[in-house]
Amino acid sequence: MMHQVVGSYLLAEGILLFYMLEHNYEWAFHSLNIGAESLYNTRQGVDTTSHNMANAQTEGYSRQRVNLTTRDPLSKRNLLIGNGSYIKNITRSHDQFVENQLVKASSAKGESDAAKNELLALEEIFNPELANSVSDEMNSFFDAINSLANFPEELSTRTTVYEQGKNLIAAFKRVDSEVKRNRDGINDSLAHMTGEITDSLRTIADLNIQISQSEVGQQNQANDLRDKRDLLVRNLSEKMDISYYEDKWGMLTIRGPSDILMVEGNSAVSFQYQVNSDNENMYDIIITDFEGDPFRNVTDAIGAGSLKSMIDVRDRVASNLLKNNNVMAMTFANRFNEIHRDGFGLKDFRESRGRNFFDPVTDVDSAAKNLQFSLDIENSVDAIAAASTPNAPGDNIIANRLLSLRNEKMLDDGNATFTEHYANYVGNLGIETVRAKHVSEANDILKGSLESAREAVSGVSLDEEAANMIKWQTAFTASSKVITTVDEMLETVLSLKR
Repeated sequence: MMHQVVGSYLLAEGILLFYMLEHNYEWAFHSLNIGAESLYNTRQGVDTTSHNMANAQTEGYSRQRVNLTTRDPLSKRNLLIGNGSYIKNITRSHDQFVENQLVKASSAKGESDAAKNELLALEEIFNPELANSVSDEMNSFFDAINSLANFPEELSTRTTVYEQGKNLIAAFKRVDSEVKRNRDGINDSLAHMTGEITDSLRTIADLNIQISQSEVGQQNQANDLRDKRDLLVRNLSEKMDISYYEDKWGMLTIRGPSDILMVEGNSAVSFQYQVNSDNENMYDIIITDFEGDPFRNVTDAIGAGSLKSMIDVRDRVASNLLKNNNVMAMTFANRFNEIHRDGFGLKDFRESRGRNFFDPVTDVDSAAKNLQFSLDIENSVDAIAAASTPNAPGDNIIANRLLSLRNEKMLDDGNATFTEHYANYVGNLGIETVRAKHVSEANDILKGSLESAREAVSGVSLDEEAANMIKWQTAFTASSKVITTVDEMLETVLSLKR
C-alpha cells in the first residue's frame, strides 16, 4: 500500500514538473525572440543614425529614419499576448512638392547666373576705367586733329595725329578680339557642357535600373540611390528646361527641350555639338537618339537654364557688340577717307591729293579686325592732308572738315555721332547686365528659400541625431537585459529538476 502511495505521488510530481517546464520553456523562448528582434531593431537604429551623421554634409542627402511597427499579438488561453515589434521600413525624409519647386528654381537660377557671368565678362571689355576705350581714343584722336588744324605745318602735331590714330585702330581691334575671345570661350564651354549633360543622363538611366532592382518585392525605397538621382536632376535642370515623372517601377522618365524624350528606363540620349558654318563656325547643340543616330538640332529650342543664356549671349549679345564695333570702324574710316582725299599734305605731298588716311574698308564683318593706315600715311606723316589747296601748308580747311566729323550724325540712320553711338550700344550692354544681376539676386533668394524648406524636411541635425543615438543605445541595453533576464529564468526552471 505504501509503495502505491509513493508511486502516485511521484507521478503527480512528474506531471506537474512536465507541465511547468513545457509552458515556461514556451514562454521563455517567446520572450527571447522578442528580445532578439528588439536587439536587431535597435542595432539598425544605431546604424541608420550613424549613416545620417556621416552624410550630414553630403550634398543632396535626405535624412533617413527607421519605422517600427507592432507585430500581431499571439492568442494564448483566450489572452492576446504582445509579440514585440519589427522594422517596417527605412524611409527618407522627403517632400516631393518642394523638390519639384527646387528643380524649377534651379533652372531659373542657372539661366540668370550664366547670363550675369557672361555679360559681366563682356562689360569688362568696355570698362571706362581701362582708359583705352574706343570712345576715349576717338576723343583723343579728334583732339589731335584739332591741334593739326591749329598748327598744320608742325611735325609734332602730325606725329600726334599718327600716334593717336594708331591708338584708335588698336582700340577697335582690342574690342573685336576680346569680344571674340569671350564668345569663343562661351562656345568652348557649351561643347564641354554637352559632355556633362550626356554623363548625367546616362547616370540617371543607370540609377533607374539600380533603383528598380533594389526595390522590387520590397517595401523599402533605395533612399541613397534616389537622393543621387534627385541631385542629378536638379543639376541637369540648371542647364536646360526639363520635365520628368516617375513610373510604377520607380524609373524616372525625363523630357527636354521641345518635349524631346531624353531618358526612359535604362536608355538615354547623347548631347553633342557640331560646327555651324553659317554662324561663324560656332557650335550647335545636337541630340543623338538611343540608337546613336543624329536626331535633332536643339540650339534654338532650349528654353531655360544656363545653356539658353550662354547661347543667347554668344549669338545675340556678342554678335551685336561685334557688329556695332565693325559698323563704327567702317563708317568712321570711310567717311574720314572721303574728306581726307580732298586735301593736300606737306613737302612731297603738297601738290597731290586723293590719298586715303586708312585703307578702304569694304567688308563690314571684318572692318575692325582689318582697320589700318594707308601705305602713304604709314610711310610719312607729311602725307596727312590738312590743306584744301596745293602749296598752302598753312591752310587748315581740310583739317577743320575732319574735325567736324566729331559732331556729325552719321550712325543710327543719321541720329547719332560716333561718341553717341558708342555710348548707346555700350549703355545697352550695361543695362542688360544690371537687369541680369537683379534677376540673379531674385533667383538666389527664391532658391535659397526652397533649399531652406528642403533642409527643414530632409536635412540632418547633428544634435537631433546625437539624441537619437542615445535613445537607440538605451533601447539596445534594455533589449539585452530582457535576454539576460530570460536566461536566468530558464536556469531557474531547469534547476527545478535538480
